[in-house]
Amino acid sequence: MHTPWSCLETIPGQTAVTATWRKHLGTWFELFKTALLHAREERALSIPCPSDCGCHHEVVRHEDGELVAICQCESWSCDDLPLTVEDLTLWTLSWSRLGRVLCQAFGLQSKTADLHLPGTRQVGAWSTDAVPVILTLQSEREEFLFVLAQLAARLRQAFILLAPTSRHLDAAGQELLANVGAGFFDLASHIEFGNAGGLRPCVPPGELFARFNPQPKETVAESTAHKAFALVKALDSEQPSSKASLYTVFRLYCMEGLNAVQVARKCGCARSLVFLRLEALRRKLGVHPRTLRQYSGHFESIEESLSDSRARRVHRKAALYGEEEEMD
Repeated sequence: MHTPWSCLETIPGQTAVTATWRKHLGTWFELFKTALLHAREERALSIPCPSDCGCHHEVVRHEDGELVAICQCESWSCDDLPLTVEDLTLWTLSWSRLGRVLCQAFGLQSKTADLHLPGTRQVGAWSTDAVPVILTLQSEREEFLFVLAQLAARLRQAFILLAPTSRHLDAAGQELLANVGAGFFDLASHIEFGNAGGLRPCVPPGELFARFNPQPKETVAESTAHKAFALVKALDSEQPSSKASLYTVFRLYCMEGLNAVQVARKCGCARSLVFLRLEALRRKLGVHPRTLRQYSGHFESIEESLSDSRARRVHRKAALYGEEEEMD
């Protein structure tokens, strides 16, 4: 399936004229441009041949100011192509914009760093352990493997690696990742564009990055999770709400790992209401709700046990009053 992300591995330096971006992005161009591209001050000196002959047409300005693109092939066969200034605009990927929208979509802490590796930067961090989340944009498999080997050797710890697609990841790359407990996630499979241009994850981040959550001592984790869960349920009963209740926000944000924008969308409410609920949870629990995501597995077990307990009580009550279904 075609996705807009593959163009980041096929357009050299992620910089090109409008015609090239349109060719690779198709109907995604306007959304992609608005969200992730910015125009450079300099203009292109040549443009790709519109007939796809493989050459570039040199841009020439005539005495009357007219701009034309002239074929440079030895066996010249293309007519001069009239141009506008817009045709010569160079659009380039904004790493800062891409980093911000990925942090928002994946619920990452904003943490950037120049790793001094080609086409590679840290864009964020995951969980209270601040697991590095790194984005690399490579057009060749050899370059991708070089970057991966450098990251594994230098970081010597688990990290999350993002790339536009998985086409460069082979057995050698998987071995390098496994040696340090790192994980690979391609944007094409895990991030999609919304109709308004925003990015959204295909799988909740809490589920996607579950193995990178901190692993506290089991007994301490269970005790902490039970106390937090009980307190949230008590607060929720004291402050009932028909929309975005404390427990609902707690469940979506802490257990499912959604960010505030995604929680608001799920609840059908304004983001400001979700932020108010998160602040109320922070005041009552004494920690930011984000730190409770490490106990998501325990919360789910507690919730399941409560559901099972309620089901058993209903079953016993039905049997007591003779309402139990007959079995064949």
